Amino acid sequence: MYDTIILGAGSAGCVLANRLSSDPDRKVLVLEAGREAPINSRVPSDWVSMFNTAVDWGYHTTPQAGCRGRRVFWPRGKMIGGSGAMNAMIYIRGLPSDFDGWEALGCPGWGWKDVLPTFMACESNADFTKSPFHGTEGPLHVEHPNAVHPYEQLWIDAGIGAGYPANADFNGASQEGFGTLQFTIRGGERSGTGRAYLQPALDRPNLTVTPGVLVTRLIIENGRAVGVEYLENGQQKRAFASEQVVLAAGAIGSPQLLMLSGIGAADELSRQGIGPVVDLPQVGRNLQDHINIIIGYHTREPVGVGTWTAEFLDASLKQWEEERSGDRSLAWCAAAAHISSKPEIDPDLQLYGLVSPHRDAGRFLSSRSGMTFCTVLQRPDARGEITLRSADPIEQPDINPRYFESGTYGADLTTMVEGIRIQRRIARTAPLADVLDGEMSPGAECQTHEEIADFIRGHCQTIYHASGTCRMGKDDRAVVDPTTFKVKGVEGLHVVDASVFPTVPSGNINATVIMVAERAARAILGGGLS
Repeated sequence: MYDTIILGAGSAGCVLANRLSSDPDRKVLVLEAGREAPINSRVPSDWVSMFNTAVDWGYHTTPQAGCRGRRVFWPRGKMIGGSGAMNAMIYIRGLPSDFDGWEALGCPGWGWKDVLPTFMACESNADFTKSPFHGTEGPLHVEHPNAVHPYEQLWIDAGIGAGYPANADFNGASQEGFGTLQFTIRGGERSGTGRAYLQPALDRPNLTVTPGVLVTRLIIENGRAVGVEYLENGQQKRAFASEQVVLAAGAIGSPQLLMLSGIGAADELSRQGIGPVVDLPQVGRNLQDHINIIIGYHTREPVGVGTWTAEFLDASLKQWEEERSGDRSLAWCAAAAHISSKPEIDPDLQLYGLVSPHRDAGRFLSSRSGMTFCTVLQRPDARGEITLRSADPIEQPDINPRYFESGTYGADLTTMVEGIRIQRRIARTAPLADVLDGEMSPGAECQTHEEIADFIRGHCQTIYHASGTCRMGKDDRAVVDPTTFKVKGVEGLHVVDASVFPTVPSGNINATVIMVAERAARAILGGGLS
């Protein structure tokens, strides 16, 4: 018997484990499907090397009608630290209007003025030590990269030359402009929530972390969550909680577990042979994601990732192991921008300028050196869903983000087409234009709106920001209460992860997940959101 059981040791779960176990009288159990993160996770350059491995759930979407029938690859972390142990370590909070929008959608206490203090309290920023937008005493170390590739700087300079502003702090007074990103890297090593939150708490006698187990369902008795069933080494086991069970399994795992436990759309659960416990039709709905399209250019000179040989990889890893420095201490995506696709709106596109000639999440490299320019849709109209394929907890659910389907989602595709036009304009601008040697993909013949749109449909990929599938709100259709994080209709059951977002924020979501988990921990401990 425990006081609290946390399901998932990802970014949210690690924060919750630390904060809830800080009460020595609270006995906390964390159950995690994965095991310890591998060395690749600690090496900043190696984040893409974990895709399609034992530490990746390796999801794929259902065939997407808006993507020419493709099943889009969705990597998700399956290890201590979760997806925060395999992401690109980028620290972006989003826009004030994102959180003011949450409040307007029925989440009181979630406006920008409410969440900024928590963002700052989480953070220990190495570069902005006297800023009204940054904290310096939190557990999460944040810093700019220790080096910027000269070609990354050329891309930034070209963006400024094309008429966009420079921005030294995407988490400061304004998000708009070109500059360098901030990262959760410390001393040349990943410093996500596994390192910053969970590791310092592991010696507490009241905290137990059990990796390598698959939770199969919640135990609900008389309208209250009292425990969980899980598989460990093929054996079914149970654990019980006297106060609460907290789902922190992410935007895919949390709704899947709710539905497997009878919480969801009653008619759909019945068709799968699952007895409905609470009829919550919005469980699994409202799925949102940031979709990304890349274009590539050859460079006149051999540079960047395109020059990496087996000898270089060995030598650079040795340098990292001995000094925590060099190319392997970088995430190779330092240069970025946030811009608006049309006048008088907040930034709705995130751009990257990478010195790497890759495609398909870095799994393929060109035979020549080059640069990759990413265009990411920040405020998607598309809303998808997570649904069960069967009542078998081992079978992955169906993931249908509904990218670029007909109807209102056409605005998403139009914005992405404009993003490619903007990236091409930057590529034609000095000083970047002087080092490029032709567009490798999609190629100069792809020019009309229809041609570019067809390319996007055929080549787009996730940038790993699934959210919204257990939306919080005060309305009758919401799944989670925005003040207590309780699942509606079930006592003692909370959801704390990206699935509670009403809308996906305009930026990489890890910082927001951490902020939400900090506020949720306070609420669960009885202190309210602030």
